[in-house]
Amino acid sequence: MSNVTTTEKQSGIDPLVTSIGMHEMVLEVADLDAAERFYREVIGLPVAARWTGERPAVWLDLGDGAALGLWPVATGGAAAIHGGRGGSHVHFALRIPHGSLEAVRTRLEGHGYDIEQVDFEDGNRSLYLDDPDGNVVELMEAVVDWAGRPIAPSPGRGS
Repeated sequence: MSNVTTTEKQSGIDPLVTSIGMHEMVLEVADLDAAERFYREVIGLPVAARWTGERPAVWLDLGDGAALGLWPVATGGAAAIHGGRGGSHVHFALRIPHGSLEAVRTRLEGHGYDIEQVDFEDGNRSLYLDDPDGNVVELMEAVVDWAGRPIAPSPGRGS
């Protein structure tokens, strides 16, 4: 299946190459230990790699080959590749296994987090909470993707 448009073919423009998935996302955090503890112990992401020395950071495994990077302000900015900049974002979403939403909600509330639940018209359901730095984390039990195609159930990491 080609993603090259007729206009691109006629104009000689190099064809568009589309993304095949997320590789990483990085959050700048005020307290690296607190952020790691939250994403490991509350959200359940395992550590994939750890940077030490001049640019400390923790990389957490998101599954599907993707990672969530956490680093303090000193690791970002001028020290970061391409002058990485901290800043605000709206939120990011992590998929959770089908049928696990209530168990995840109970666990998060047991940790003392305020949870907002949204049940979308397409059947997807999400829980929202704030991480220690105020980033909004969405945990979604997704049954359809953005195009409305069904998402097959998949087991959790420990299954």
